[in-house]
Amino acid sequence: MDRIKKWFPVVIFCVIIFGLTGLGLTAEERTYSSAEKRELQTMPKVKAKTIMNGKFQKKYETYLSDQFPGRDDWVQLQTFVSRLFGKTESNGVYFGKDNYLLEHYDASDFEEERMQMNIEALAEFARRAEKKADVKVMLVPTKTWVMQDKLPAFAPTYDEQSFFDALEQQFGDESSQILIPVAQVLQEHREENIYYRTDHHWTTFGAWYGYCAYVEAMSGNSGQAAKKQQALDLVCTDFYGTTYAKVRQAAQADEIYVYEPEATLEIVYNMGEKITQTLYETEYLDSEDQYRVFEGGNQAVLEISGGAENGKTLLLIKDSFANCMLPFLVEDFEKIVVVDLRQLNIGCDALMDMFAPTDVLVLYNSAQFAADRDFAMKCS
Repeated sequence: MDRIKKWFPVVIFCVIIFGLTGLGLTAEERTYSSAEKRELQTMPKVKAKTIMNGKFQKKYETYLSDQFPGRDDWVQLQTFVSRLFGKTESNGVYFGKDNYLLEHYDASDFEEERMQMNIEALAEFARRAEKKADVKVMLVPTKTWVMQDKLPAFAPTYDEQSFFDALEQQFGDESSQILIPVAQVLQEHREENIYYRTDHHWTTFGAWYGYCAYVEAMSGNSGQAAKKQQALDLVCTDFYGTTYAKVRQAAQADEIYVYEPEATLEIVYNMGEKITQTLYETEYLDSEDQYRVFEGGNQAVLEISGGAENGKTLLLIKDSFANCMLPFLVEDFEKIVVVDLRQLNIGCDALMDMFAPTDVLVLYNSAQFAADRDFAMKCS
């Protein structure tokens, strides 16, 4: 009996280790997690170059984590244990005041060299594009920085002001004409429902404030924009977003509001993949990835026509933060071309030549822009 007791923990340990290994080897490789709302790392290709520079090891470590059997359940268990021991952070997420889940950003998320490279490429592109079109740039700050008053006491976070200072310095005298002060606008309204509690995106209300700032920068008159906020419709009351997906725990669900333009639109997806008359894919409201109700998620190219008959074409270069602001824009232009550079093998200058826009708007989240690995290469 004593021998059995002695070897019992070893046997249990081996069963767990070899059992998980067996599950990992036999389980089908996943490319996307609807629960975490992100692409998963697949098995990286073995190349001498990537092994020598360490990229293979880094990707393989992420692969093991992303493809871990029962990952979602383990994430939930980790959060439960963290909260049980009184911790205010789990898996890079702070449990903030008023039920806000806030991402923990640090200097590695705003890595100096890449951030500066992207800022320089953005400024160079804006100066070239200004010769052909009216160019504006809107870089939306993170929820964590805008709503620092919601952070737990003494919680450290990256000072995003240094990012915006570097941005203004790079644009110099042109900053007031090109850069839209959306960070300042959102700071002024931080007590309102401008960011989701369980997701890193701004809400449709936050996007509306961004839209008003854009209209103000373009025409100096945001009166017409103000009418659109009154037309927002509630379409979802049980939204749990990307930040929730990292911890699988939230005290309060979010609501999703949409603005349905009055104009009769034609939206062409990805150079003819499909054609619709609405910017909303309502079937996603019944899925785990409800934010994809906006245009069905990130698309490579959208061509939207049917707005104002004013001869104006907007080229919108964006990440997912533009998805819920786009419906506000469509009635102000005769045509809008929306592009996600992460899904295209084409540069910004080629897009300018292809679509000949009268206006250009670059709209990204600050953290996503700072870490983007495609922007500098495609817009230099």
